[in-house]
Amino acid sequence: MNKVLKTVGLLVILATISSCAVKMPLSTNYFSNQKTVGVIYLIDSIAVYKEGSQGLLDMALTSGNRFKEPLSIVSKKINPDDAIKDLYKQLFDSKGKPLNEIDFDFDGKKLTKFEKDPRSQKLYYYHDLRFLKEEEGIDELLIIHAKHGLLVSYYGMIETGKMGYCRIDAEIINLSDNSILFKDFSNSAEKIEGKMNTPPDYENLKNAIAQAISKTISLERNKMNN
Repeated sequence: MNKVLKTVGLLVILATISSCAVKMPLSTNYFSNQKTVGVIYLIDSIAVYKEGSQGLLDMALTSGNRFKEPLSIVSKKINPDDAIKDLYKQLFDSKGKPLNEIDFDFDGKKLTKFEKDPRSQKLYYYHDLRFLKEEEGIDELLIIHAKHGLLVSYYGMIETGKMGYCRIDAEIINLSDNSILFKDFSNSAEKIEGKMNTPPDYENLKNAIAQAISKTISLERNKMNN
């Protein structure tokens, strides 16, 4: 519970640059190689996110504290961890390339920045993860970062909308040289049907977040199957 409430207190601005972030499609012959793949799941606790145009003062005056109780209650009924892990396990198993979930505490503050050859045209992961090749006995690393919760739209201090939200970012790193083999994301924002403030269970909020999670997982499955 403490973790949920702490996370809810962090308001993240979903900038428009998210939609134009660098992407790298999966090569058509990726699943035909015999490389071993490890996976790390970074799945955030339920949280409230922001989008729209806001200045620093606007952000300070729209802290979102009033969403803490609804989200903490909804978090007891929604946990996307297993569904997300099953998604990738099934995808890779079906392609004959099983995943090995590794026990690695991914802390960017403790990792070294990767220094790339300026002459290289490849896209590289920010942190140097090559040590995992020998340490974990894997050739490639799949990193899954998922977030879910309530997406609130603002124009200045004016609240313009609330939706259930989910986003999954996926990257595959070649541990031989730290280059990125795949990088993409799927996300969904689903309208809350009816009023959000419906205690004690907040069913409308729960349903919107659950729908966003389900749709995002479906989008991700279709993307990696193509």
